[in-house]
Amino acid sequence: MKYTLITGASKGMGLEMAHVCAAKKMNLLLVSLPNEGLEKISIDIANEYNVKTDFFETNLSINENIDKVYEWVMHHNYLVNFLINNAGIGGMGPFESYSPEYINNTIDINVRATTKLSYCFIPELKKNAPSFLLNNASMMANFACPYKSVYAASKIYIKNFSRALREELKPFDISVSTLQPGATPTTDLVRNQIETGGRLAKLSVTNPRLVAEDAINKTLSKKKYIVPGWQNRLIVLLLKLLPTSVKIKLILHSYRSMLNNSSNS
Repeated sequence: MKYTLITGASKGMGLEMAHVCAAKKMNLLLVSLPNEGLEKISIDIANEYNVKTDFFETNLSINENIDKVYEWVMHHNYLVNFLINNAGIGGMGPFESYSPEYINNTIDINVRATTKLSYCFIPELKKNAPSFLLNNASMMANFACPYKSVYAASKIYIKNFSRALREELKPFDISVSTLQPGATPTTDLVRNQIETGGRLAKLSVTNPRLVAEDAINKTLSKKKYIVPGWQNRLIVLLLKLLPTSVKIKLILHSYRSMLNNSSNS
């Protein structure tokens, strides 16, 4: 019996993707932080869609906990043929205002956890092929982003890492896809950033369930890059065509607007 493993599965995009996968009769292994109601989510999804589910609560910013996820899967002999590295940390502000804890957590979860989970599960994906690996990046994986410097840099890493893995794993019937969503209103923080971010932020907004459906369907269709929403694909195309100096000014204006509105509210 094959399983799809999803990190960050208790809310937001991870939860939406869990529902989309379950609707396709995919059995699920759900991973998220403790005390986020993951047990109830797991049971409810199993009952609603008549699929097998299990859950594991842990903090993926702690290195040894990544090993524990893999050990849990191996202990129960779960056969994973779809890994979705969705867990991540956002945030916004001048780089010098970031706390050391925020910087470490962003790198540990966005970069290290995605990298190490991929490393741990690639042998299992090979055994259970045809298999799929989906890494959640961002539209910001296409450019440097002032006031989201660490976050954007971590997503650039995810895009390039995933692109390289795609070529390495293709001979083993493992398809690697990179999700690059725009602004997706899944939390109060993101919703506030959208409202205060000016025209560019508002243009990139996409419904979370539609993003999840696009992500899963296109991963299963072996798409390399997944940018949900025609407006986001247009934005990425236009930004690629613009000179770097102009591109940075547009992004800078949008995020300064967010910061100014946040400080005045």
